Amino acid sequence: MKLYFVLYKRCLVYCVTSNPELFIYPRQKSRIPPSQVTQPNKQSKLPKHPSSMAGNTGPALDIPRHLKYWKRCLRSLLPNAYQSNEGNRLALAYFIINSIAILTPKSSEKDEQPEQLLTPKERRALREWVLSHQHGQGGFCGTSSLTFPLHAYDEWNFETQKPEVEHSGLANIAATLFALQLLALLSDDDDVFRGVDRVKTLRWLRKLQREDGSFGEVLRQFPGRGWFIGGGSDMRYCYIATSIRWFLRGDVKEGEPGWVEDFDTEGLARYILNSQTYDGGFAASSQEEPHAGYAYCAIGALSLLSRPLTPQSNPSQSIPHLTSTIRSLPITIHWLASRQFIYLEKPPPSPDSPPGSEESEYEEDDDEETNANFLLVPPKSTLSIQDSLTNNADSNHPFYIGFNGRCNKRADTCYYWWVGGALSMLGLLPSPTSSSSTETCPKTTPMILTAPAREFLLQKMQHIIGGFGKTPGAPPDLYHSCFGLAILALMGDDGLSELDAALALPRDTVRRIEKSRDRLVERAKEEGQKGALGREMVDMGLELLVQGDGNGEIRKRPAWLTGVLG
Repeated sequence: MKLYFVLYKRCLVYCVTSNPELFIYPRQKSRIPPSQVTQPNKQSKLPKHPSSMAGNTGPALDIPRHLKYWKRCLRSLLPNAYQSNEGNRLALAYFIINSIAILTPKSSEKDEQPEQLLTPKERRALREWVLSHQHGQGGFCGTSSLTFPLHAYDEWNFETQKPEVEHSGLANIAATLFALQLLALLSDDDDVFRGVDRVKTLRWLRKLQREDGSFGEVLRQFPGRGWFIGGGSDMRYCYIATSIRWFLRGDVKEGEPGWVEDFDTEGLARYILNSQTYDGGFAASSQEEPHAGYAYCAIGALSLLSRPLTPQSNPSQSIPHLTSTIRSLPITIHWLASRQFIYLEKPPPSPDSPPGSEESEYEEDDDEETNANFLLVPPKSTLSIQDSLTNNADSNHPFYIGFNGRCNKRADTCYYWWVGGALSMLGLLPSPTSSSSTETCPKTTPMILTAPAREFLLQKMQHIIGGFGKTPGAPPDLYHSCFGLAILALMGDDGLSELDAALALPRDTVRRIEKSRDRLVERAKEEGQKGALGREMVDMGLELLVQGDGNGEIRKRPAWLTGVLG
């Protein structure tokens, strides 16, 4: 073990010395000022129709540079700042593989094929690695590298109702979703869930639901205390549960082969709707502060609950159900749209400022409320969100739109996705490739000023080495880089894959998931029919054997046969 850490440390030192630009620590005191990230376009102006992204007017997304960044993340060691995420290896893998899929859309044979960063052999190897995290009693573990005392490996067998040693870890709901997403992203055919135990995973998922309808993260059996659902009340777990259900359940009616008892969908919907706050947002409860991430998870969960489990389902089919289910929907839309604000960049230091002075240093603390970098929307009921923002823009400075997750917070890359994804699921974020009909976009007024928002992402958040940072000038990280690409894809940026807002996956990947789910269900039905036929044949043989006995004695089934037939 000591030798392993010595080798690991030497490899890390080598990667730092050979690629120093990759290892910019988030807690570094000296951060890169925005002026060195990209050069702002001084001539940029708000277009006549801010919702139009056709032609990608304004700064361009440097796709080759981003591919180079993700290739480094894939091929080399990550910085030591990621060591605390050892238990989230599947999540880190999802950010990398999904970003590569967004940057390399599948094109027709006539078009030039984008660079493939993963060979078929590497894809198969990664799929095997993901499947190695599958727990024997359902679900997936977050990592296979953490070790615990042997007694911690004792698990409960749902079939025999006895404890047994099954797997060196504990399955959790987030890792299960990341595993299923990775299997779909890494597959080249329509059998993406090959090797996944569908029945055990769905049964395990059902046991994670609490009486109030919410979901937990992990399931554990404590001697003398019964089952314990860990993880707290978190809207993210509710969204993840609906995603796993949509991936694996399929359209199977009760009594049919392959049917698995569903969790309480109505109870989950009640829990989500009861978590809506007075101002239209969503939180862990109606008495807590709303958060854009929770709003996305709440709307996403409701969307997936109403989304058909049949092949080739259309995400827009969930819009009528969402608009009729969410209470005070106009207030919710207003709360989401109010997460955007005019970003006021801190003026550059004067040439007379001495080095190291407070004026010349770039602010490091994101929570610092002095010199606020946003302009709040005035409460003018007669003006739309768009009018309120544009009327308060300063014509002497570039017009940027930032997004925050809560009131009075600063701009953050990931909230472009959480807000934009939620509005997209409500049909309020039209893209050039989507229909302009009222069926898919019931509202004609754009809720997001996409042109200045896109400009802010590419001018202030996009890093010079590729990827996106959390805030202007921050180094890129996997999480914010992935969702920075995701919102650009959702807004219809050229050269990126079309994205499914509810599942955060390319649409061609979602289509493979639907086909794979149908194959899983068909296999389950075939196995169920074979099992039913086998039981009928055995019972018929036993009946003939009893009738043909001259003594008229009733022969008992062997113990092993009783266990098989039930």
